[in-house]
Amino acid sequence: MDKQIDKVIQHIKDLENRLGYVDNNLRYIKVIQALKYWLDKFDNQLSEEERIKGEFAAIYESYFCSGGGFSFYDRVCNSILEYKYGNRPF
Repeated sequence: MDKQIDKVIQHIKDLENRLGYVDNNLRYIKVIQALKYWLDKFDNQLSEEERIKGEFAAIYESYFCSGGGFSFYDRVCNSILEYKYGNRPF
């Protein structure tokens, strides 16, 4: 199970990195949608106890919790909604 979660985390980090290099709207939305998919998958693989305390709790908190404002996951979901409403970044 830990290997699967590690792979999911690696996918998320790769997509975060790739997001900085997109150069058009189509690539942007594909990366954002993939990020949402992998974040959902990461969320589903952790039990409630693992989210609070455990090996991946800090990583979970960095993606899904916020100290103020929106979490990373919220920003990804908001970006998808903005794109659907016609607000294109490029």
